[in-house]
Parts: sequence; structure tokens; C-alpha cells
Amino acid sequence: MDIFEMLLVYIKDSVTESLIDTNIYSAWLFYALYGTSLCLISCVMTTWWGTGAFGSGVAEVIGYVNGVNYPDCINFKTLITKIFGVVLAVAGGLTVGKEGPLAHIGANLGAGSAYFPGLDFLRNDHKKRQLVAAGASAGVSIAFGAPIGGALFLYELSRENPFWKFDVLWKVFLTCAVAVFTLGVLDADLHKEPIDWSESSLKFGVPNASLKIPLAVIPGCLILGTISGLLGPFFINVNTRINAVRAKLYPKKWHKLIDCFIFGFLCTSSFYWFPYWF
Repeated sequence: MDIFEMLLVYIKDSVTESLIDTNIYSAWLFYALYGTSLCLISCVMTTWWGTGAFGSGVAEVIGYVNGVNYPDCINFKTLITKIFGVVLAVAGGLTVGKEGPLAHIGANLGAGSAYFPGLDFLRNDHKKRQLVAAGASAGVSIAFGAPIGGALFLYELSRENPFWKFDVLWKVFLTCAVAVFTLGVLDADLHKEPIDWSESSLKFGVPNASLKIPLAVIPGCLILGTISGLLGPFFINVNTRINAVRAKLYPKKWHKLIDCFIFGFLCTSSFYWFPYWF
């Protein structure tokens, strides 16, 4: 190969590498800005329209069934904002959990069912709290695939409320069981496969009599459990302090858009670059 051919190969490699780098950065900008724009839409809906959809919704629902008249916790705007806001936030790259939003969505749907034609007898405070408890329990059941756990979740957190009676408890459990079963059927129909009770449905595990757990695993589990237990309150402490600082930095509503843009852009950029680097 003469010098001229070597020069051509060098130019070709340089141009190819430059194009690859350009495509990588272009893809990053598109991914980051697209995800951030979805987060901004969710932020706008929550800040100016369905303000009752702030937060996970679990604390608000628990307060509601215990007699606290939380403003805008249960209404149509909150329901729509919660549904589309969570979908857009997750699609935008934010790591928001599904358990709290599903409980809040279920509570709103439960309360809204009282307004079907012919159900006038359910439109009172006592019955509405029962419907809210049933809907929220169904949402928790779907999130964890645990109909018994979903029913007991609301019961344990509001059991001293007078609307909890045995006939209410078994009705709530029946609601949770039907919700989890419906999810399994719809998931199987969507994927055109037999019903699989392994994801967001009933989880009983796979029996394996031959499985033997060595004793050496136990110290590791204890260490991991201890570290996780310490990280939990540490995270809560840091999160509380950060939120206090954010409240001072962003006192106005439109400031939340700036906060959302920064946070969304950093999250999507992290999800893009870390897999690329590692």
C-alpha cells in the first residue's frame, strides 16, 4: 500500500468515526429532549389543571378514608391527570413507582362508580369511603399481584374507621381478586399467550424440592438487609432536605417547569450515557 492509499484509508476512517460520533450525540439530544418534553407535559397538567394529583396518592387516600377531607384528592381532573401524568412521566424516563398512582387511580374510579345511573343510594359519605377503600385496595393488588395484601393494606391503615365491617372486608377482597384476575386475562390476550401468573398478578413462586440454599448465603443476606435498612432512612432524610431546598428555590408555579426540565434532562441523559459507557 502506497502513501496515497494510506492517506485515503485514514481520511475514510476519520470521516466514519466523525459520523458515528455525530450520530451518537444527535441520538442523545433527541432521546433526552423527547423524554424531557413528556415530563414537562405531565408537570403542566399537574401544576395547572389536576393539582390533586401531586405526590404518590397513597397518603392522600389513607387520609381520605380516615375522615380527612383532602382537597381535590377525589375528582375527575385528578383521575385524568394521574393516569396520563404517570404514563408520560414513565415514558419520559422518570423512575416513578406504579404502586401509589395505581392506588390513587383505583380510589378515584371507586368513588366515580357511585355516580352510575341507578346508584343514588351510594352517593353518601359513608358509602363513598367504602368505594374509595375498595378501589385503592384493587390498585395496590394489581401493582403487587397480591389480592389479600391489597385488601389488608387499606384495612390496617384505617381499621378504626367505623365503615370497616366484615361484609365490607370480604367485598373489598373480592374486588381485589377480580382486579388481579382481569389483569392476568388482559395481559394474556394482549400477548396472545396462556395466562401467566408471574408478572403483576398472583405470585406464589415456583416449587423446587431439589433447590438447596447453602448456609454461606445467610451472612450475605444479613449484611445486605442491614445495608438496605440503613439506606432507607438515609434516603428519606436526604429527600426531605432536598425538597425543603427546592421549595425555597422554586416558590412559583412556573419554577416547577425549570425544576422538571433539569431533573428530566439529567435522568434521560443518565439512562442514555451510562449503558453506552459501561
